[in-house]
Amino acid sequence: MESSWTLLTVLAALWLVAFSAQLADYGTARFDHLRLARGVRTRLRLHPVAWIVPTAGLGIVALTIAADWSTRLFFAEPAQAPAAILIALSTVVVAVTIVAIIAVVIVRPPADSYRLVRDELIESAGLRIHQDQVDEFRARVSAIDSASRGRLNTDATTIAAALQLSVRTPYRLIAPVLALGLVVASASEVAAESSPGLAVVVAVLALIASCVIGVIAAQASLALRASVRSTHDVYRGELMGLIADAERSSKKRVAGLGDRVTRALSILREQQEAE
Repeated sequence: MESSWTLLTVLAALWLVAFSAQLADYGTARFDHLRLARGVRTRLRLHPVAWIVPTAGLGIVALTIAADWSTRLFFAEPAQAPAAILIALSTVVVAVTIVAIIAVVIVRPPADSYRLVRDELIESAGLRIHQDQVDEFRARVSAIDSASRGRLNTDATTIAAALQLSVRTPYRLIAPVLALGLVVASASEVAAESSPGLAVVVAVLALIASCVIGVIAAQASLALRASVRSTHDVYRGELMGLIADAERSSKKRVAGLGDRVTRALSILREQQEAE
């Protein structure tokens, strides 16, 4: 049956895309982990977009196919030419928007972090800062603490923890689900045509590969998160020490100083008027 083999081909193509995303997930986690261990950076740039790039690529391919099909359909009738041109231009706009979003996610400036605040305090070393500035630094640290409180706080990288992470992030299950669909579809095809079961064997291997790589990638992601959190804790400890040092040497407000200055200026003004 030609339709069933077409379904198998589509499922296989989608699985290849999802499997490449799994490999990208693992590779970017390891890359960012190595960069973090070498002290090159503390902000993750590649790993958070590991699934965005292949998904966006798949979306662009789907849009291109849809635009090609629709323009062929509309151009078959000359009266529908404006609609075909509008669909083609809309496809270009959507594709450019997807690429622009990915670029913004990758190159956007880093958010406020312990390291950023620490570096600002190090740059102001040797200068007596005002107490208001010290209070502002403390407020920024509190804001970063609040933003970090909702993140996953487990250092376990076991298979159970990896499975829990996969359940919390369902996109990691796309490749295994597609591989399972391949197994079912190929088994049905082999049973219907009484043909050799090579397709079933390949589908089962694809399912095993997806499950294994998915668990390994989730473990790498957990290890990266634990390493990032440990690094942030170190920076926070250094930061709190710097804030304490800055507070001890800060310019304190003198109680009533403003009133005394105002009174002295008023007395001086009265003396000048009397003269």
